[in-house]
Amino acid sequence: MRTGCLRNSFLWTERRRKGMILLSVLLVSLFLVSASIGFAVFARRTLRRFDREERSFSARMTTDVVLESAKLLLTLCPDDAHSPGDEFFAPRNFFFPDVNVHVRLSLVPLNDKIPINNLFLPDGKTLRTELAGPWAKLWKEAGAEYLENIVLDFLDKDGDPRLGGNEDPFFLNRSLYSLRELLLVPGMRPEILSGSIGRPGLEAMASLFSSGKINFNTATPLVLSLLDGLDMSVALDIERTRERKPLSSIGDLSRIPFFPSSSIPRLMNIIAFTSDWFEAVSEVFFPDGDSRVIKVILRKNTSSWETVRWEEL
Repeated sequence: MRTGCLRNSFLWTERRRKGMILLSVLLVSLFLVSASIGFAVFARRTLRRFDREERSFSARMTTDVVLESAKLLLTLCPDDAHSPGDEFFAPRNFFFPDVNVHVRLSLVPLNDKIPINNLFLPDGKTLRTELAGPWAKLWKEAGAEYLENIVLDFLDKDGDPRLGGNEDPFFLNRSLYSLRELLLVPGMRPEILSGSIGRPGLEAMASLFSSGKINFNTATPLVLSLLDGLDMSVALDIERTRERKPLSSIGDLSRIPFFPSSSIPRLMNIIAFTSDWFEAVSEVFFPDGDSRVIKVILRKNTSSWETVRWEEL
């Protein structure tokens, strides 16, 4: 009996040992499979990230080359008028066979909205007379008249509150780098900035990219209707007239039906027919259908053009 018990105990111990070995092998196999799968996932993600970075690099490099052509085109462009419909600004295609990339360049003349970074006289605090009326109408259109003077205090360079305004220690008291900075103004809401159903937002009426004048060939009827002496009816007449032939001088305003000639003296310091700010839109296409879009803001500086802003979408 004793011998049999020892034998049975030995067999049970041996089986248990083999079972533990088998379990260990299974666990190691499971670990190796998991590690293999994890490495494969990591490798794929790394390759995708590397591919994205490589494509972004290609997009930046080709856009940089195309921008030189854009600046040359703008330098050669006749200055009699700048209009989005001009054939001179039609999209142009560039091919880079070495990197297998196709770039489509579009040039869009700006100076088309109320110049929010050019509201003040050189003292940095006195609102320009020709912009006082449009500034008030802009906030009325946005449904936020209460912000008209608060935003001026937010931007001007002094610490004295205006009538109906306010001054706080955290106010910027400088030009804007982005319209989104206006969300720091007390009472400002995202829908006031971007617009809502049936009501335009500040982004549709004001811009950072301007030398202080508004190009009558590029401004929307909404923006034109904000100017002193003009309403939406006259603004639409301006749009129809420039579609037939771009405006190139104040004399061309006589071609516009019902244009109030009495408003011209008030518009003299704000009206323009050319743009010294442009948006260069570079669409970069890859063979598999993937694409990248890069928007660059260009500003005229004496006889040359300089890059002011670069945005990858």
